[in-house]
Amino acid sequence: MKIKNLALSFAIAASACTLQAQQSMPDMPGMKMDPPPPKPQQAPAPKPNRRKNVPDPMPGDMKSMSQDAGDAKAKAAADSVTQSFQQQAHQPQGKPGPASDASSTKLPIQELQEPEAIDFRTGSDLPAPELLRDVVSREPMTVENFLALADKTNPTLSQAQRNVDRSRQQARQMGLPPNPIVGYSGDHIRGGEYHGGEEGAFFSQEFILGRKLALRRDIYRAEGRSNEYAVEIQKARIHNDVARAFFDALAAQQSVVVHDRLLKVALDAQTNAHELERVGQADSSEVLNAEIAAEQAKVEFVNAQRMFLATFTQLATYSGQSSLAPQPLTGSLVEPPELDPEGMVVTDTQESPAVKQAEANVAVAEARVKSAQRERVPNLNLKAGEWYSGETLGSTNIKAGWMSFAEAGVQLPLWNRNQGNIQAAKVELDRAHHDVNRTQLLTRNRAEPYAQQYQTARFTAERYRTEMLPRARRAYQLEVTKYQQMAQGYPHVLAAQHMLFTLQLTYIQALNEEWRAAIALQNYTLMNGLDEPMSIGQDSTTMNLPTAPGPDQ
Repeated sequence: MKIKNLALSFAIAASACTLQAQQSMPDMPGMKMDPPPPKPQQAPAPKPNRRKNVPDPMPGDMKSMSQDAGDAKAKAAADSVTQSFQQQAHQPQGKPGPASDASSTKLPIQELQEPEAIDFRTGSDLPAPELLRDVVSREPMTVENFLALADKTNPTLSQAQRNVDRSRQQARQMGLPPNPIVGYSGDHIRGGEYHGGEEGAFFSQEFILGRKLALRRDIYRAEGRSNEYAVEIQKARIHNDVARAFFDALAAQQSVVVHDRLLKVALDAQTNAHELERVGQADSSEVLNAEIAAEQAKVEFVNAQRMFLATFTQLATYSGQSSLAPQPLTGSLVEPPELDPEGMVVTDTQESPAVKQAEANVAVAEARVKSAQRERVPNLNLKAGEWYSGETLGSTNIKAGWMSFAEAGVQLPLWNRNQGNIQAAKVELDRAHHDVNRTQLLTRNRAEPYAQQYQTARFTAERYRTEMLPRARRAYQLEVTKYQQMAQGYPHVLAAQHMLFTLQLTYIQALNEEWRAAIALQNYTLMNGLDEPMSIGQDSTTMNLPTAPGPDQ
């Protein structure tokens, strides 16, 4: 009769633990579990205590089937196993997520000691801290939310736009002609009885010939167009960083869910090991190994939470937010975009804004060559004025009175014909042509590994989704079935469950790698969105000053 009693208790336990395991796993696409078996009607069981007698948790309709009251040891063993599994089955199931149910990490503290060495204790069974308890109650955010935030508040995007504005204003300044000079002029001035000399006013103007002002202005206009591509580069950098960080955080969030499930499996295995030890089916080393596995699961659960917090903070900073509190993320991790990776490599090499900026820098260098060649054309300097002469005309004692004067002159380009600057500008033009080729090679060099990474991750994720996860799920179901039929021990169920969740973690990592590679290819492999934006031109505010002797001073 004791065998019958034990078999019935195991049947109840199997149904309860199967229901608990199924309820603790919300479905992801590609990870769908089969419907759980019907839940048996059971009364809530008190927490097990290894030092005190516990009330009989068996339902009343099953007590009438237990007639072998004389075998107290067998009945106690059956009650103990049933009580343990009922405890697991009646744990409150909160919404799975980063802030998982506290009861999953706060099972009753076990007496961590060896029966044969009562005074030897191995440590405390402390619960794993839940760091994301408050996060789940906040409003979830999508990748579009963070991209919009980044476009609005990332400071580097504004910096890049200011570089464009600076080039426009510099072009405006370089096109302004020199100011005229108005002043006093005197010559042969003397006093006394002679009263001679000339005094008056003059007007002087330098005329810039050869369209040199327009050519100087063209240089800065070309720099402005190059800086416009720098804005596109910075936007691609930011979007790349934000999107990759979002899916890093989304994968970390989903990993927290799976680590929470793994923790429940480890705690279940720990409880099972203690109960098997109580009935003489496990020794102390098996109990200690189960406790070690539970502690490892706690550490990994906390590490997964820390990883989510770290990746979320990175995501927030890329979006220009320094104090955004962690929030749940919602997105389709299991649906990465379908790309032609090799075609994307070619597209990136041809259409990257970095390549376009390099081509725009060629136009800047060409404008510098044209300007340097025209700078050898001399300017025209004119000066004119009116004098009043106090000298007398001969012996008539009549003063000469008002007279006009004028001057005109140009520099003769005899020795300095700007030949050094012309050759330097041509060297810069040649360097700019080479830089286009260099940028294309660099873009391809960066893009090709991402193309391979995308294909590798896509193949890996597909194999997990279609081959490994279905097999692991079926193996788990078979272990549950065999356990319910008393043909297999409960540790085999836990091992199959652990394998399924471990495969889910690797599947999440493969999906994340696929997303990261696809996002990098879509954004021309440009990254580091918090680095200072690229800028062409000088950060100078002293060019062509109105009081300077020349336009370039």
